[in-house]
Amino acid sequence: MRQAFAAGERLSLGGAEVDAALLVELLTAEPPSRRAALRLHAAKVTGRLVLSFAEVTCPLLVQESEFAEAPDLYWARLAFTGFRDTTMPGLQAAGVTIAGHLRMSGVRSTDMINLRDAKIAGGLLLERARLSAPGGTVLSAERSQIGGDLVAEEGFRADGTIQLFQATVTGGVHLDGATIVAPAAAATPPDSRAAASRFGGRKGLDLDSATVTGGVFLRRADVEGEVSLRHCTVGGVATFSGATLRNPGGVAVRLDRADVGGGVHLLGGVKVDGETRLVGARVGRGLRMAGASLSNPGGLALRADSCTVEGPVEGREGFTATGGVSLVEARVGGAVFLEGARLDNPDGTSLRATGIVTGSLMNCCTGFTATGRVSMSAARIGGKLCLQEAHLAALKCTGAEAGEVDLRFAAPPTGPVDLRYVRASLVRDDPATWPADLRLDGLTYQTLDPLLEPRRRLDWLARTADGLPPQPYEQLAAVYRQLGHDDDARTVLLAKQRRRRATRPWWTRSWGWLQDVTVGYGYRPQRAAGWLLALLVAGTTVFATWRPAPVDPGQAPELHPLVYTLDLLLPIIDFGQESAFRPTGAGQWLAFGLIAAGWTLATTVAAGFTRVLSRN
Repeated sequence: MRQAFAAGERLSLGGAEVDAALLVELLTAEPPSRRAALRLHAAKVTGRLVLSFAEVTCPLLVQESEFAEAPDLYWARLAFTGFRDTTMPGLQAAGVTIAGHLRMSGVRSTDMINLRDAKIAGGLLLERARLSAPGGTVLSAERSQIGGDLVAEEGFRADGTIQLFQATVTGGVHLDGATIVAPAAAATPPDSRAAASRFGGRKGLDLDSATVTGGVFLRRADVEGEVSLRHCTVGGVATFSGATLRNPGGVAVRLDRADVGGGVHLLGGVKVDGETRLVGARVGRGLRMAGASLSNPGGLALRADSCTVEGPVEGREGFTATGGVSLVEARVGGAVFLEGARLDNPDGTSLRATGIVTGSLMNCCTGFTATGRVSMSAARIGGKLCLQEAHLAALKCTGAEAGEVDLRFAAPPTGPVDLRYVRASLVRDDPATWPADLRLDGLTYQTLDPLLEPRRRLDWLARTADGLPPQPYEQLAAVYRQLGHDDDARTVLLAKQRRRRATRPWWTRSWGWLQDVTVGYGYRPQRAAGWLLALLVAGTTVFATWRPAPVDPGQAPELHPLVYTLDLLLPIIDFGQESAFRPTGAGQWLAFGLIAAGWTLATTVAAGFTRVLSRN
């Protein structure tokens, strides 16, 4: 062994035992040559390898061997170190400094590998390793510094938690194809919420507050328990494509307030059972979820409240969420693509995007399905809000802003569509898919597509349960007037007055009814002329047949029935006929009626004329 150590040659012991004290002696003594290295193969190391606080300048390479006790490298300073395909009952290496890689490929460890505060100049290589620990934590690397990649791929399995809290990884964290099973949850009272889930409250991977210069890769990984990157800074991408992540009843993926410069990918048919959280996170390039399946029945499948996405949010064809999707106060620099997505939360809100701000369109069209309510109140959409060919249960968009709102649904929503105080340049809809409950108070727009005739649009306005306020009529009339359809605008405003009259107490309706019949509330002034003409003809005919007697027979002017009738109808103008003649009998009652009708028509005409002036 001494000869092989001095020559730096591999020494295979064929399963023979070697005392750990001999290895310590060789490693801590002055190296016999510049080539010195301990390359041990197929050995059984008895006793404990204690190198704590030691400084070892030659490589330590152990392969296909077995340690009876956990090696102690506490605060040691080592050169390149490796334990490939080796079995050990854990490793105590807190504070260790390694000048090269720490290679533990294929290691079988039955207790915790402790790398807290370690400084590794190269990578931490754990591919094919099998880690377990009675205490639940299989790898503890809090505050460790890794100068290269952390690689745990190619069949890596951890039956316990991997802790990298506040770790610094200059390369990437590679867990593609890894299997991680979080430790069993502690016993809880039967009535507690944690008892409802076999994985509730457990962490499989803890990268909280870590800094990773490269990316975090969990493609095709299988994780039971929480994957947590809370407050983590990732320079590259965080990808979970094709992975299966399970923590039912709890949080499966947590990126709260994380900073992921290369984007977050939930692609390739990823399946997440539990809540996916990105609350307050900053995601560069985009959040991509095409084909993902997120499930958290009765809760939120995706919570990205106050998240900032500097690219698009893509949840296209194949994206499904069982439970709610929350994007409250999210900021999206690009577009939101949800066409073809299915959000299944029939007893609650399928999509909550209150206060969302997008730099481009919000595309919830072409097969988008939400079995619960969609809420986009106070949203600020830089382009188009598209719901064309969407299947919705209910929609709430109060106070939202968008360049265009497309409401040509695939079928009428079964619940209310609330567009109160929405501001848009263009509103598109389809009469065939108008909902039964449509709330439009405060909705402002420049044009409608299709514009339709007033009769159809009045039916559109009447589909409401909020008492038909006047603003929707004024808005629709303004659009007709802007397009030069003045007659259509007057029809809409007349309908507004009639609807308003119907909502008032019965004893106040007579005056409104009279204005409607006579002058159409000022929007049909030609009616007054018709009434006056009819009364003029009737009065002239009657007084030409039954002529009234003169008041002063000797001085009375000649009777002109037409002028006499005008004198009765027009209360302000005096032609001298009314004062010179006095009808008797039925003619007297007719004169009284003409005087009353004249005053009524004059008053209603004046009211209508005043309304026209104020409108103009």
